[in-house]
Amino acid sequence: MDSKICPLSTLALMLSLGVSGSATALTLQGTADLGIALQTDDGSVQKSELVLTPRWDLDLPHSARATLIARARMDGVDKLSPGQPNQRTRSHWNRRGYLGDNGDMEVREAYIDAAIDDTYIRLGKQQVVWGQADGLRVLDVLNPIDYREFILPEVDDRRIPLWMLNVEAPLAAGMLQLILIPDQTYDELPPTDGAFAFSSPLLVPGAPANVPVTLLDHDRPDRPVRDADAGVRWKGFVDGWDLSLNYLYHYQDQAVFYLTQQQSGVVVAPTYERSHLLGATLSNAFGDFALRSELGYSTDRYWVADPGRITSAVADSPELAYVVGLDYSGLSNTFLSMQVFQSHLTQSTDAIIRDRTTTQVTALARRNLWNEALALEAFVVHSLNEADGLLQLEARYQFSSTLSGRVGADLFYGDSSGVFGQFRTANRVHIGLTYAF
Repeated sequence: MDSKICPLSTLALMLSLGVSGSATALTLQGTADLGIALQTDDGSVQKSELVLTPRWDLDLPHSARATLIARARMDGVDKLSPGQPNQRTRSHWNRRGYLGDNGDMEVREAYIDAAIDDTYIRLGKQQVVWGQADGLRVLDVLNPIDYREFILPEVDDRRIPLWMLNVEAPLAAGMLQLILIPDQTYDELPPTDGAFAFSSPLLVPGAPANVPVTLLDHDRPDRPVRDADAGVRWKGFVDGWDLSLNYLYHYQDQAVFYLTQQQSGVVVAPTYERSHLLGATLSNAFGDFALRSELGYSTDRYWVADPGRITSAVADSPELAYVVGLDYSGLSNTFLSMQVFQSHLTQSTDAIIRDRTTTQVTALARRNLWNEALALEAFVVHSLNEADGLLQLEARYQFSSTLSGRVGADLFYGDSSGVFGQFRTANRVHIGLTYAF
């Protein structure tokens, strides 16, 4: 399917449905956001970006509704994703259109909501959220991630919406959700010359020094039916606890970079591998405290290994991951939260670069002042294994119902070999304005 035709045809279909069915309302809203970020090491501009995000909602007959969300970005310095990256990890019908080297535009979401008796259907390009963790992902893996700015933006902006069928129906005092995803789009990594290009040996396989390296195209699945992801979730309220049970059969969104040594040098072949994900969430409130937990077991995961011990530089092991969070709201206009996240390899080998068990902790503090016109927030994630992490600080002021401003800082620390420490030269302060229309 032509990537330039699909979004336009979707919009045309939505509008034609509304006209032929005498829609009751067409509404337009959205945001215009201007953000500037300066690197702390030399004061250079890392980002100077204007982002327009319009949203159209169209009421259709029989209580149906069509939604279209677009996004256009222009960055004056073009350091985050220089030039026009090839988008090899995206399906042909889920790609951005480039506005020269400094901008792009895309249909972010385009879906129709409908109900048949007690069954709710959302069909089209969308985000679906599983899990409850802040900043860390265990079950929230239905949508891939755009790592253009690593994990700094809001998670809704990091997720890549996918074309899918999302159906929910009542079952056993809860809701059963069925997901079918024929869109073979996966995590999007920044190019090697991007400000947040990956370099940590925990994420990037090593190759022998002074040996030519050839990177092949991603071997991306491209059969919409046979290569589709499928998932099911039951969510309900049991004895005072919010509970969900999850299952997903999917391709891992992170490509596996297999190395092959040939006479001409090292060949790197990015490949996608299937996995089964079994998981659950459990949460409850106890006065001013709320407890959240999330558990996921993946049958097939692939990890960067020592090429001196495993020639492909890849080793596989199932993964058991979980996060436990505790929230506190007992102080006036203040919210506090802490999380512990662990990932354990159940069949680890010594050749894998990462530790068999890794632990990260997070802390979040948010306070509202001046009748909630001013919001102050601090968030930190720290890796106990690598002694590195990220501190995010932000102050946001609401000038009016439509205009807000912000200032903040994104500060990485730790050794450059760590997942977070690799970006310490990209530390930045930022300022921005958001206008809602």
